Amino acid sequence: MSLFFINHKSILKIVYPLKHEELILNEANKYYLDPYIIMAIIYVESKFRPEATSNKGARGLMQIMPATGSWIATMINDSSFSEDDLYNPEINIKYGAWYLAQLKKKFDDNMLVVLAAYNGGEGNVDKWLKENRWDGSWKDSDKIPFSETRNYITKVTKTYSRYKYLY
Repeated sequence: MSLFFINHKSILKIVYPLKHEELILNEANKYYLDPYIIMAIIYVESKFRPEATSNKGARGLMQIMPATGSWIATMINDSSFSEDDLYNPEINIKYGAWYLAQLKKKFDDNMLVVLAAYNGGEGNVDKWLKENRWDGSWKDSDKIPFSETRNYITKVTKTYSRYKYLY
């Protein structure tokens, strides 16, 4: 039984790799974030490929849009930022963690709402909550208007559990 467990876990670690652990842990600690949520987002967004680019133009490990990256750079006084910096794991994780922390503050630590905003857009989530289209709960998540966002929060929460189990 334990041999199966070891092999099973070893196989899962191949499927769910962990790269840039020190960067993730440092940024998670800096912003009081659960590091496993950062790991899960990176896995779902890019499978830990720093060169990843979405069809919408999001870049890097945490798939940050260039406009969002520029906004974050302004907010944190990073005057040297260029859009290509989003392919740099250190900058991408730093910016992604900062943004997650802002969303976490705004949405009163409701990580489900944070994930929905990270994927579907902060303004859209504000609108859904204000118009009572979604109450921010898991049980009501089928009411999220964007299927991509519904699927995203499911994928990230499942992946979160896997990373927490493995690492």
